[in-house]
Amino acid sequence: MDFLFNYVYQFLKRYLGSSRALPAKSKTLIWMIGLYDFNFALSSVFINIFLFRKGDDWTAVELYNMVMYAAIMVAFWMGGHIAKKVNHLFPYQMGFAFNAMVFLLVLVLREDTHSHPCLLGLFSGLGIGFYYLGQHSLTMDLTEPKDRDYVFSLSLFLSSILRILGPALAGWVILAFKGGDSNSSLGYYITFAVTLLLYLGLIYKSFKLETPPQPKGGFEFWKVLTFRENRDWNRQMSAQFVLGLRNGAFWFVIGVLVYQVSKNEGIVGNYSMFTNFMAVLTAYGLTRWAEAKNRRKGLLISSLITWSACAFLAVKINYFSLLVYAVLTAVGVTWFMVTFGVFAFEAVDGAREAKKYKLEYLAVREVPLWAGRSIGLGGMMVSQHYLGEAGLRLSLLVLGFMHMGVFLFLPKAKNTEG
Repeated sequence: MDFLFNYVYQFLKRYLGSSRALPAKSKTLIWMIGLYDFNFALSSVFINIFLFRKGDDWTAVELYNMVMYAAIMVAFWMGGHIAKKVNHLFPYQMGFAFNAMVFLLVLVLREDTHSHPCLLGLFSGLGIGFYYLGQHSLTMDLTEPKDRDYVFSLSLFLSSILRILGPALAGWVILAFKGGDSNSSLGYYITFAVTLLLYLGLIYKSFKLETPPQPKGGFEFWKVLTFRENRDWNRQMSAQFVLGLRNGAFWFVIGVLVYQVSKNEGIVGNYSMFTNFMAVLTAYGLTRWAEAKNRRKGLLISSLITWSACAFLAVKINYFSLLVYAVLTAVGVTWFMVTFGVFAFEAVDGAREAKKYKLEYLAVREVPLWAGRSIGLGGMMVSQHYLGEAGLRLSLLVLGFMHMGVFLFLPKAKNTEG
């Protein structure tokens, strides 16, 4: 990985003017983040489609994601205890291990995977939760404050490129190995096997990381969750819940809809590649416009763009509406998340005893996010059960509007834009 990083670094130095040296541990962390993002992009869309394609069954996909959301929250809670008692690296390694177990399970169960969505969702949620808790804490441990912005920039650049390539590559592989048999799953198994091998490689590489010693102590999850006189943080928790209402459905539903309309994994991969590419262009454009004074305006405009994208799907789900959705949501969601992320970081920094309980705050904010995702997805499942496709389209319209609710819980302007 260090060998490959040198090529990326030379490109940045030659064409983007980057010339600062980085310690080896920062290079390793950047590549591990990039490869995880590539792996996630490679397989996350297609594991949902793999569950859906047997009889066009939404139930298996929805159960898989519902259990996954709950497991993510549990993993953050468990991971915090483990990080405090062992070290910050161990939850990170557990994240890779549980993610690898998802694809090992699929390769063992093969066509019978459809019958075990809850077990698959459990392993997937634990993998995602452990990984992200570990990544957040390791980023703080392995980077210096003076280099952190530079590390984030390199990491975002590399991850963005790999996220563009991942779904397209998976779609082409799956389509290529179908041959004349539309029911063949060989391409899926090859994609999932590659994903498994990459996770095993990440597990091996994680043992090369050396983390600084951490003070041992208890993980005060419930104490932080029940803190009083924590006004801006409590408003942030409410905003997380509102955001979760939308994300519960939109985490997976669009990729499945593209497959349902096209019945072509190659189109699904190209669609994901296109949306990721548009998101990268949007993020680049925001670097030239983003200022503190524009945050609230950015949240409003991006929320309206995102909702208008959902309105097209509410009218009719076809190639045209999905293409319009791809363009609008790539701009709207990226713009929204960049701006919302600033408020979220400021809420953590300004929370009560934040320096002492930063790990606890990272875990606690998953509670309202999980609740929102579960309620949003549950509402879509009920609506779809009783109203069929009309219920699905109605759910997309209503849940797509949830971004607007974040405005109700933003801190006052003097606290965030001074």
